[in-house]
Amino acid sequence: MMLRKAALAGALVMMVAACDGPQEQAGEKADNASGAVDGEDSIESGPAETMGERNDEAADSANDAREAQADALEEQADAARDAADQKAEALEQQADNVRAH
Repeated sequence: MMLRKAALAGALVMMVAACDGPQEQAGEKADNASGAVDGEDSIESGPAETMGERNDEAADSANDAREAQADALEEQADAARDAADQKAEALEQQADNVRAH
């Protein structure tokens, strides 16, 4: 299940990476309005677009870090749940042994 989530997240990241982020798009519009680039269809990036792209990348990195932290917490919870189940099973065995004798 975790592998499937990771694969899905990776595919989503790849799709999103192909698109401009919201801050990059806003920067592109600002550069066009200010005349920092030749026109809307210009291949070159202006300063606001470049800064927006960096901000989008930073936001993506922060989101990736939060996702990784959430995954780690889920794994910790699963491990704690498994340990509790094992302890409960051992206590049930112990109780059965006491009742049998």
